[in-house]
Amino acid sequence: MTRVRIVQTSDLHLRPDREDRLRALDLVFQLAHERTADLVLIAGDLFDRSIDGVPMRAAVRERIERFAPRPVVLLPGNHDADQYGPDTDYGENAVLLTETPLARKHVCGIEFLGVPWQQGRTLGECLTGAPTEPRHTIVVAHGSLQDGLPGSFVGDNEDGAYMPVFLADLLRRGSYAALGHFHSGRSLIRRDGATLVAYAGSPVSTSRREIGPRGCLVVDFEPSVGVLDHEFVPLPVSFYDRVEVECMPGREQASIEALCREAVAQRRPFAQVLARLSGIALETEAALRETATIALQRAWERAAEADGGAIPADDPAASRPVFELVTKSFSTLSELPLAAELVEKIEACARADGENASPAVVQAAIQLGLSALLEVLA
Repeated sequence: MTRVRIVQTSDLHLRPDREDRLRALDLVFQLAHERTADLVLIAGDLFDRSIDGVPMRAAVRERIERFAPRPVVLLPGNHDADQYGPDTDYGENAVLLTETPLARKHVCGIEFLGVPWQQGRTLGECLTGAPTEPRHTIVVAHGSLQDGLPGSFVGDNEDGAYMPVFLADLLRRGSYAALGHFHSGRSLIRRDGATLVAYAGSPVSTSRREIGPRGCLVVDFEPSVGVLDHEFVPLPVSFYDRVEVECMPGREQASIEALCREAVAQRRPFAQVLARLSGIALETEAALRETATIALQRAWERAAEADGGAIPADDPAASRPVFELVTKSFSTLSELPLAAELVEKIEACARADGENASPAVVQAAIQLGLSALLEVLA
């Protein structure tokens, strides 16, 4: 048997008014050419809405056919489940995993088991009774993995629109599970020897919830052996990066300065920094926003001068961070000495408690205390 190289992606959510997403698809195929991939695999949600398939299909078909004779494997997701009917044309080299509950196709000497997104069903139900040879099989599905190891598969997806996927069901059927639906997360890949269960994530940011560089997964698979190698390859597209500082009442200026330092530390090509100020404040929200916006702008200008224009002006990283204010403001207590005294006493108790007092507990105690004081004075 010979090695087969696969470029895995999903969740492009193409739509006519978002040219950046079509550009991301171009970069996916460009990567496939550069890495001499044998096939491209798109694990669901190629289109953002059902109505987007009609105006976007010709552009998609053109790109798929340029990749010919190498195949492009497509699986329906929850956003585009009805865009793969018998009258749709994605090119002669397109392989559609559209049958429900389970599609079975042989591509490049590999058996693909495709489980399109299906309302109200689990992946296990769809795979029931399907015989496979795991070392020869790749499972492709669009849904939410429910039972990864602690710290694994912590992903961002759309609330409510999912098909539960359980790890045991995947590992019984194939040695490589290519999943779609999670756009990003702390850990979307699990590799155990020749076995791989992985989300590639979305190759383009579709919301501010999707943090971190965008990219594709390149997987080398050999029938009868399983996964030989895998690599997440970042793509040159803009992405969101978030920094967060918790504000303490009475130390608003110091918190904003810390936020500026952390935001500048994350300044890098293609990164749009989201600078979030959370916690508790005694200043008004309007005052906090004005002060932080000015401070971030000045910090960004100083950083640009220091790096000598290393980041081009048209790169999202060149623009100042997006300020996100999520503090709880008790500005009506700002002139009340009792408020400052209350905060000071809670912090003193926390210091006396040493390592047992977490910052979250201190924040909660201060918020409860200030809320009670506000209620008494009302």
